[in-house]
Amino acid sequence: MNVLPGTAADAPSLELVPNVWDTPAGDLAVSSGSWGRQVAGRLVTNPRAVAGLTVLLAVTVLAAAAPLIARYNPDAINPLALNQLPSGGHWFGTDYLGRDLWSRVLFGARVSLPIGLGVVAIEFVIGVPLGLVAGYAGKLIDELLMRLVDVKLALPGLLLPLGVIAVLGPSMKSMVLALGIAGAPGYARMARGTTLKVCRQEYMEAARAIGRSNRYVVLRHVLPNILDPLIVQATTGLGVAIIAASALSYLGLGVQPPTADWGSLLNSGYENMFEAWSEVAFPGLAVCLTVLGINLFGDGLADAMNPRL
Repeated sequence: MNVLPGTAADAPSLELVPNVWDTPAGDLAVSSGSWGRQVAGRLVTNPRAVAGLTVLLAVTVLAAAAPLIARYNPDAINPLALNQLPSGGHWFGTDYLGRDLWSRVLFGARVSLPIGLGVVAIEFVIGVPLGLVAGYAGKLIDELLMRLVDVKLALPGLLLPLGVIAVLGPSMKSMVLALGIAGAPGYARMARGTTLKVCRQEYMEAARAIGRSNRYVVLRHVLPNILDPLIVQATTGLGVAIIAASALSYLGLGVQPPTADWGSLLNSGYENMFEAWSEVAFPGLAVCLTVLGINLFGDGLADAMNPRL
């Protein structure tokens, strides 16, 4: 049983410990501080996690410093410098309107990264409570919620976002909301599965035996013990959200001109890619490097949170 040491006389004041890991030798209860130190220790010794975090920090710093290091106004049009290749004057070249691509890629990061974070936040806020309720409330509610989730999962990936955007109109806000709603069922599925596993543990029986309310049990014991895989999924899901947002912007359904994000840069550059390859190469490279960094860090985080590895 995953409880703090005590005697039978102490049972009425029993407190259970969150963040419990199942180990081959039995259940190991650790404090949140010890848990955090162990995860951090594994992260800093994992080359993939360090490499991924380095890439993410570099992209974040460049995005934050964009107003300082951009060489031109990202929206400034120059009719005398259309579709130029990289040079000393324009490090990434220019687009079809003569706008500096280095500046637009930098400012695009200030849009694409928050979009990804916003999508993941909506997925988490909608999906995790649904999964918690489905896994804890009983078979009838579980069947009802999971069948609704199955309906969404049966749809093609971008069909629901396209429908939401068609109703709300193309904009950054509607794109974030649409992608968040579309991705929530994946978090609901994972939260439901881990909740069912946690509810079979002995410390859950102990919590009910001493008269804890359902609300207390869910918030104090279930939620802390299902967060580990959900955090890992949110980390890797950030890369998926950035790619999906770039795809919608590429189709003209996301960020609207003249605001730059990486997807809209790809959209505006593909028609001239044979004349000026840099118009698609550098925005595409920004997307690839960022998603690669996120995936490397997510893999390392998954290893660090699993003490069996």
